[in-house]
Amino acid sequence: MGKILIVANVAKEHIIKFHIPTIKAFKDNGYQVDVACSGDEEVPYCDNQFHTCWKRSPFTFKTIKGIKELKGIIDNGNYDIVFCHTPVGGLVARMAAKSARKKGTKVVYCAHGLHFFKGAPKINWLIYYPIEKYLARYTDVFFAVNQQDYDLVKEKFNKKMKVELVPEVGVNFDRLKIEDKALARKEYRELLNIKDGTTALIYVAELLPNKNQTMLIDTLCLLKEQNEDVCLILPGPDYTDGGYRKYAEEKGVADSVTFLGWRNDIGELMSACDICTASSIREGFGINLVEAMYCGLPVVATGNRGHVTVITDGENGFLVDVNDYVSMAQRVKELIHNDELRKKMSNLDVSKYDCNLIAQELYSRLTE
Repeated sequence: MGKILIVANVAKEHIIKFHIPTIKAFKDNGYQVDVACSGDEEVPYCDNQFHTCWKRSPFTFKTIKGIKELKGIIDNGNYDIVFCHTPVGGLVARMAAKSARKKGTKVVYCAHGLHFFKGAPKINWLIYYPIEKYLARYTDVFFAVNQQDYDLVKEKFNKKMKVELVPEVGVNFDRLKIEDKALARKEYRELLNIKDGTTALIYVAELLPNKNQTMLIDTLCLLKEQNEDVCLILPGPDYTDGGYRKYAEEKGVADSVTFLGWRNDIGELMSACDICTASSIREGFGINLVEAMYCGLPVVATGNRGHVTVITDGENGFLVDVNDYVSMAQRVKELIHNDELRKKMSNLDVSKYDCNLIAQELYSRLTE
C-alpha cells in the first residue's frame, strides 16, 4: 500500500473545498492518505489529519515552526508522495521534505496561480519569484494550471524538475446539482429579496483586494444610473473588515448589494441569479466561472490568465480588462437585453472539468 501526504494552507477553504475527490481517488487505489493543514475543521476520508500551526501569510514565525513540525511528520511517515498546494503549504512542505526526498519521496507542487505574472506588481516579482525559484530545486514535479505559469516555470526554473500543465483540481458538480431548479430559484429569490424582473449578478469568491469586488460595485452603480433593474449577490468570507460593504454604502448602492459570507448552498444561490460577473485581478484558473457555467449562468469576467483558460471572449462568455467597469456594464446589458445571446452562453458543456475525472488524471500523473 502506498502512502501520500497532502499539504495545504487551510482545511476548510482549500482541502475540503477542492481535494476530497483526489483523496478518494488515492483511497480507492489502496493508498493511505494523510493531510496536513491549518484549521480545526475535520477533513473527511483521510486516514490521518495533522493540524498545523502556519498561517495564510508565509512571513511569520509560525512558518518556521511549521517546517520543523512537518519535517517530523514526513520523516516518520515514510511517504511515497508529498503533494503540496498553496504558497504557504508549498513552502513548508518542500523545505520539510528535503531529507525524505533524498530517500525516494516524490515531492509534487501544484501552483494554483503564481503570484508573479505578466502585469503583476514588482513587489510580487521581488518577493515570490526568488522564493519559488529556490524551492524548485527541492521539487520533483511542478503542476501549473495555466499556460502562462507553465511557460514561465519551464523556461526559468530548475531544468531537472518535471513541469506539467494540469486542468486545476476540477469542480465538484455534485454539490451544485438541484432537482427542481425552478423551485429553488423561486425560494431563493424570495430569501434574498430579489424582486421579479430584477437581474441578479453573482460572484462567488472571498472578499479580498485581489478579488476586486470594488469593480462589481462600480459596475452596479453604472447600470443603475442607466436605469437597469439589477442587484449584486456576493457569497464569500470577508477578509476586508467590511471594506466592500462600506464602499457600497459610500456609492449609495448598499440596498442593492447582498453580502452572504461563507455558504455551502452555492447551487441554490446560482439558481436565483442571472449572470456571473467575476472581477479578480489575479487567478490561476477559473473554477468559479466553471461552476457558474454548469449552473447555466452566462459569464462576464476580467481577462486575467486564469479566466482566459476557461473563457474565449464572445464564444462562451465575455472578457473585459481589469477594473474596466464600463465595459463590464456594457456586456451585462447585452446579456440582459439579448435573449438569444443569453441562451447561447447559458447552455454550455463543462463536463471536462468534472473533479472526479481530473482526480483520476492527477492520480495517474502522480503515480507514474
